[in-house]
Amino acid sequence: MQLRLFALKAHCLQRRSKMANTTVLRVVGKTTAVSVTASSTTATLVEDQTNDQVNFASFLNTGAVAVAVKMGDANVGAAVLPVAGTPGDFLLPAAMTFPIVLACPTVPFYVRMIGAAAGPSLVYVTPVGDQS
Repeated sequence: MQLRLFALKAHCLQRRSKMANTTVLRVVGKTTAVSVTASSTTATLVEDQTNDQVNFASFLNTGAVAVAVKMGDANVGAAVLPVAGTPGDFLLPAAMTFPIVLACPTVPFYVRMIGAAAGPSLVYVTPVGDQS
């Protein structure tokens, strides 16, 4: 009995170490570039080029200032920078070297952004889809 239990534990540990904890993403649309200053941008359309439902987008801020991002439909409100005591929208760090992937409304969606200073910052937005 004890030998069987040991073999079962070993089998479970072996299976657990082989499971993937990653998601494979693929580009599913053209990259949109948004020039961001210290005032909120107008709503910019992000579209995919696939028939699949897309709920993720890649963001890359190449500018020298942090940028707040707000996503939604065509009527998305102005992006707001978070300050002490007041919440704001998602903040992209300055001078990113790798993009970050965020969950987003189903593509097509709109983005509005605002920079922490005059900048300008150039932010690249690319719709990406789950391929796994």
